[in-house]
Order: sequence, then structure tokens, then C-alpha cells
Amino acid sequence: MCGHAHGRCEVAGMTYPCVDYPGLSIGEIHVWIVRLADDHHATADLVRILGQEERVRAAQFSFDCDRIRFIQAHGIVRRILSNYSDADASALTFARNRHGKPHLMPRMNGPNLQFSISHSGNYCMFAVRLDHPIGIDVEKVRDLPRATDIAQSYFRPAESRALAALKGTAQRDAFFALWTHKEAMVKGLGISMAANLGRLEFDLDPIGGLRLVEWDGDQSVAQGWSVLRLNPAPGYVAAVASAHPIRSLSWQHWSPTWTD
Repeated sequence: MCGHAHGRCEVAGMTYPCVDYPGLSIGEIHVWIVRLADDHHATADLVRILGQEERVRAAQFSFDCDRIRFIQAHGIVRRILSNYSDADASALTFARNRHGKPHLMPRMNGPNLQFSISHSGNYCMFAVRLDHPIGIDVEKVRDLPRATDIAQSYFRPAESRALAALKGTAQRDAFFALWTHKEAMVKGLGISMAANLGRLEFDLDPIGGLRLVEWDGDQSVAQGWSVLRLNPAPGYVAAVASAHPIRSLSWQHWSPTWTD
């Protein structure tokens, strides 16, 4: 585990796990899994530590449940990231590259932390490592009647054919596994998703799982990146991708208790 819980500490209506944050070493990845709540008690403290851009984005959601989960996800990530960067959560400042990938501003990032965040349904996942790019994606597995049509639009021909050969839940599960692998890679590369999912090719091996084959015909990319499947909770699938070999991966559940 990347942290060890020692009781719980209360902050403004929420109790958090009191966790030790050991320093990251080169080649280590820490993954945090957060179970999101559905009520306003989940946001009272967290909204105060968000940056202006995050508050604007939160206000743009049409549904309260989506706004609440966004605030939780980004607020808790700030709290986690502040422990790695040794800075106050509300003081963290971020910038985005031209494709929208966030990163810490250099003055806030002495250890050169690289991170990625994803949320789907009731879960948020956050991955962090030193020095090398990283991407993570989590998806709630659900019935998708048009899976093969989506695959033809975003996947490589060989991947689409492999999916079409599967039926029922096998096809559904393979689709979401492939999607999370591709999106984690694209996020790790720091490029736009829609235009680039089809540039990656994975081999859908029914025995060995998914294996990165190439990027636009270039197989050297597959040698420089690692993509790992994660199973964070029943009914969810995730993947984490990072450049350079991954020496170890550990994860921790972050479970705040919402109180009145």
C-alpha cells in the first residue's frame, strides 16, 4: 500500500483517513481510489480549496449530482497532491497544455510530480509518479448496444474485428478494457482523445489480456510505455499508463465520511 491509515481526522464536516504519505521513488506509481458521495455535505469544505477555474467548471454542470462529484474529485485530489508536494491544498496552482492535460506549476512542484485523474459513476481515481508522464482512466462497465459501431469510429480495424467476434458480456467487458487502456495512454501522452484513440493499437489476446502493439505503425512506442489493467471496484475497470518501466504500483482507498 502507498499509505497506512492511522484513525480519522475531522475537517469542517468531513472526517478523512489520517494517512502517512511516503516519498515517491523513481519508477513507483501510487494510485488512489475515491468513493464519491451524492449529497451537498460532500462539498462544503472541498469547494473552498478549489481554484477559480475549477469553480467555473463546477458551475457549468447542469445536474447537481455531477457538480457534487466534480467538486469532490478535484478537492480530494488537491488534498492528496498537497501531501506529496508539501504545499497547502488551496495554494496549489495548475496549468494545462494545449490539449487540456493539467500539471502543477513549476514553483509548486519541487519533486516534479506527474499525475492524472479520472472519474466515472461513483468512483474517482488518481495516479501520481515522479519525472515521467502518466495517465489513468476508469469507466463504469455498462451495457453498450452500439459498442461495435463506436469501435469502428475510434479503434483500429484489427481491434474492431476482434471485438465483433465476441458476444454479450465478453464483448462489453473487452470494449471497456480496451477503451480504458487507450484513454490512459492518450492522457499519459498529453494529447487530445478523440483524434488519437485510433492511432494506438492493442492486441486483444483472450488469454494474455491487452498488449500495446504500436502507435501509428511505430512499434518503438510500445517498448517505451507500460499499460496496466486495474479492477478498482465491482462493475468498474481502469487502466494506468506511463512512460518508462513501472518498478512498482500500489494503491490506497481514500474514504472520507460525510457528516452533518
